Amino acid sequence: MAQAKIARPAVAAMVLVASCATPGPKEALEPIEADRTSWASVTDTQSGGAVTDNWLSDLNDPRVETVVAEALRSNFDLQATGQRVASARNQARVARAGLLPSIDANLGGRRQGGPQVFNGINFGDQFQTTFNTGFNLSWELDVWGRLTDATRAAYLDAAARELDFAAARLSLAGNASSGHYELTAARLQRQLAERDVATGQANLRIIERRYQRGISSSLDLRLARSSLASSDAALQTRIQQELEAARRLEVVLGRYPSATLAAAEALPSLEDLGAERPIELGSPEELLVRRPDVLAAEARLKSAGLRVSEARKAFLPRLSINAGVTQNAIGPAQVPTGEVDADGNPIFRQERNSVANIADLWDFDQLFKSLVGNLTQPLFQGGRLIATEKQRKAEARAALFDYANTALTAWREVEDAIAAERLLSTRQDALDLAFKEAAAAEDLTERRYLAGTTNIFDLINAQQRRIQAEGQLIDAQRARLTNRLDLYLALGAPYVLEDEETELAEAAQMSGKRAREGDPT
Repeated sequence: MAQAKIARPAVAAMVLVASCATPGPKEALEPIEADRTSWASVTDTQSGGAVTDNWLSDLNDPRVETVVAEALRSNFDLQATGQRVASARNQARVARAGLLPSIDANLGGRRQGGPQVFNGINFGDQFQTTFNTGFNLSWELDVWGRLTDATRAAYLDAAARELDFAAARLSLAGNASSGHYELTAARLQRQLAERDVATGQANLRIIERRYQRGISSSLDLRLARSSLASSDAALQTRIQQELEAARRLEVVLGRYPSATLAAAEALPSLEDLGAERPIELGSPEELLVRRPDVLAAEARLKSAGLRVSEARKAFLPRLSINAGVTQNAIGPAQVPTGEVDADGNPIFRQERNSVANIADLWDFDQLFKSLVGNLTQPLFQGGRLIATEKQRKAEARAALFDYANTALTAWREVEDAIAAERLLSTRQDALDLAFKEAAAAEDLTERRYLAGTTNIFDLINAQQRRIQAEGQLIDAQRARLTNRLDLYLALGAPYVLEDEETELAEAAQMSGKRAREGDPT
């Protein structure tokens, strides 16, 4: 690299430019006009108090805790994400090593020689060994903080990875819970379809007896057979759905998808989030420091800002220290004297003939005496530094928009879940009433049919309405459970497992603190 002096005003200007702050999270959200102290979808009967500290217990389902614990222990996607966190941490340590001196050592040896002829007498092959060693020291002094910026950015990237891991754990807990309820609902739907088939078979037997006695017509018989066939087809669909739901959950749990996972007997009942038990939501502003994915986006935004600073400081001079030393030594050699002993064998003498003693190979004084300081200033690199700075600025702006979009998405997910909670609760109540009335109507129609006061059409319609109403009620219960899970995940609410002391909220807060401070330790 070319060495050059640079004027003080130019250096001062470059330092000022390099120290310019890049936009942060507050600047990213400034274009979004909203009241961040309350949720738009919250009604008067709902509250914005502190978010629940254990949403698993709010579900009132001990079995789901077992499912979540197994998923966190055995899910392969989560384990892969954990290894990426370890990789990011070590990458940060690699970046931090740039702040420290680098010392390299090398050691080599060579043996050479061949036939020795003296006074026409061949004394055989003679070899000589040569040793060499060297030490090199290099250290770039972080005068302007460029290396510190790179190190802090790397640690922020690692913190973002840790927050991604926390978000993945939270999402996995929600997916495992949702899969558990999906399997349970599929089982209930399959059992309902089996009851429907059993009812159709009973109807067919009754109609066949009535037909044989001339009470029912062939039309009644054919309608009963058609209804039974349709119910049997619906049963096959429900069986397939249950098997697929079991396999999906087994994959989440890290099991082979054999569709042998047992489902729960029933869906748990959720308490209404109304006046008696207000929704604990916190505020939109608090969500920004609680959700792991938002904190990860914030960490990446700050990391991108440090990368810009690093790119700007690359224009400044670099001060480095270098030192190197190499030692050579020739081992002892046997030199023929030209004489022979009584047996006619040649006589040799030991000769050091060495440039340096082998012990001198470890003389570190020579290393420190060769220390050299270099001040280098980039002058021309084909536009590489300018392009790098522009690239970092574009990445910082992209991170700015990513953070704003992540925050907006988080807020939308909460607002959607709040609104859906109220609507799904009302829908479930309506379907519960529809099911009760349909069941009562079916019972009344069946008695009338047996009494001969109504026809088979009315009976089949009444039975189908009851089956449809009960199936819709099961779907409504599952949808409400799934939405409650979505609400907890959107809020970034923590959960607690009996066999796991570490909570997601604590991990997210610790990682978020490191991300906000950019602490490389």
